[in-house]
Amino acid sequence: MDEPRSQAEILAAIAAAREDLTAGLADLRATVEELNARPLLTEDEREALEEQARSGELGEDMQALVARITSGEDTWERVFSGESPNGALLQGHLSRMVEEHQEDIALAFEELVEQEEARGNYLLDEVPDRGSGTTAV
Repeated sequence: MDEPRSQAEILAAIAAAREDLTAGLADLRATVEELNARPLLTEDEREALEEQARSGELGEDMQALVARITSGEDTWERVFSGESPNGALLQGHLSRMVEEHQEDIALAFEELVEQEEARGNYLLDEVPDRGSGTTAV
């Protein structure tokens, strides 16, 4: 039988956990700041997307969206962040992309789950239900 831990051991474990959490939060904040500092689209990506949309290759909604963006009425950043009332024009294109790449998305998700499980993070073992508890899958 394990001997009970002393108060000092418990406090030391709590302090160590707090340090780990603080370090993890600092890393997360740094990552978020780095991601926020990057442009949403590179200049080349933006130009390619706009050219495809203008050509009609991405559908009428995307043509209309690019016309509003290039006229200065809106920006890609506002559209992708959900701040733009024109964001709905992107929906048809995104739906087609998901449909077209559904198999690749599923494979990428499986790979992500496998990588996390290799790290000891079993993402799909317990899924929160709509109540207060969790439900095993």
